[in-house]
Amino acid sequence: MGIIAASRLRAGARNPMFDNAVAYYRLDETTGDAIDLVNGYNGTLKGFIGRNGEYYTFDHPNDYVEIGDEDDFSFTDGNGNNTDFVIKTEVVFDDFNNLDRAFLVSKRSDVISGVQEWQLIYTNDELKFFIYSNTNENYQITTAFIPTIGQKYILGVTVIGTIIKLFIDGVIEQSETLPLGFTFFNGSSVVKLGDETITSKLNLLGKLKETVIIKGSGWSTQNITDNYNGGAGITY
Repeated sequence: MGIIAASRLRAGARNPMFDNAVAYYRLDETTGDAIDLVNGYNGTLKGFIGRNGEYYTFDHPNDYVEIGDEDDFSFTDGNGNNTDFVIKTEVVFDDFNNLDRAFLVSKRSDVISGVQEWQLIYTNDELKFFIYSNTNENYQITTAFIPTIGQKYILGVTVIGTIIKLFIDGVIEQSETLPLGFTFFNGSSVVKLGDETITSKLNLLGKLKETVIIKGSGWSTQNITDNYNGGAGITY
């Protein structure tokens, strides 16, 4: 199967790396909601998001997709145990706001205990992922990342057991061990794409597509390489 065909896998030939996907957004609609292909967790568009059938374009503050709060988006099993997970998105940076930061995929919503959960963000030449514990501590993993304007990047984070990894374009850029006893939190915040509303200047100036959340399994090094697929990506 060639690169183009492999990048558009359909339901009958879904790649096993998506077997535990709880939400998948191609972001290729031109009208209506942002459609989740897995569980129907559709997203509502806020602001003035541009759409061309391939990308969603975010070019104003408070442009974001609001998806909602589901247990599937919290990485616990209901019995006090963490679950493996993946959060992956494809992004093009068209510019940077004057604080040089952008929330890409997040479940944060506020700065108070009992709400904030996790965030995948770009800030000041770094890709970062924060995740909060049930005691309101936060853990962050960071790697250097200086995006080129107009270039597509496939970015994400995965956890397998106690190992957390950040990846960029098919390469694991940072791998760390979570602190002993660090238990992820299941809160009440909603998932957003493209911005957060806890304060100003968190907005992406650019484009998103092909965004997935997986719960119950993580991605191996080979999965991460395969998903990059020479830059074409692999879709659900």
